[in-house]
Amino acid sequence: MREKCFLIEGAKNVQELLKSDFDIEMILGTEEFFSLNLKSGDHRNEIVTAEMLQQLGTFKTNEDALAIARTKSYDLDTLSFDDHIFVLDGVGDPGNVGTIIRTLDWFGFDQLICSSDCAEFYHPKVINSTMGSFTRVKVVSCELENFYQNNNLPVYAADMDGNPLDRINQKEPLVMVMGSESHGVSPITLQNMEARITIPRFGGAESLNVGIATGILAGHLRMSR
Repeated sequence: MREKCFLIEGAKNVQELLKSDFDIEMILGTEEFFSLNLKSGDHRNEIVTAEMLQQLGTFKTNEDALAIARTKSYDLDTLSFDDHIFVLDGVGDPGNVGTIIRTLDWFGFDQLICSSDCAEFYHPKVINSTMGSFTRVKVVSCELENFYQNNNLPVYAADMDGNPLDRINQKEPLVMVMGSESHGVSPITLQNMEARITIPRFGGAESLNVGIATGILAGHLRMSR
């Protein structure tokens, strides 16, 4: 990230990048990809082979394109507090972070707070897992203490031993914190939350993947407003 650029791979991600307001430095693509996608713009375009794309990127197979774009950074002052806000507290797996961004985009949530120990937003696996949703969800990485100090919304944390979700006022904006699967939420979240919230369990599974849990909670909150 030293050059303030990041890698985008695959047809879907690059197509979404082309529709976004990210500043694109370069697109490398196969002749077939460019024949189906607009090549205009200030960025550089290079026709390459699928073999070269696989050598340059992280995909095992890539027969379409990869791009290099400039990173963006957002701070707490850019947040809007008129809708629910999800927070990732120590979620370190890039695939989970990317899946959560894609899921929030599905339910119309366009903001996400990530603690400083979450997986880096511009990690290739995060970007790849979003399937283009990285262009629509504003991700703010910060120290959670700063976020809690600048936030007036009630804070709830997902936890297996929490209260049922319908016990809270879901129509008014709130903060929903998703913690690490192995360690839960951090002490700073425990100090600032109003209550723990749980997804009822009907079977014998020990726990839910954090991405799946986020999807269930996001769907429930969105349909309750």
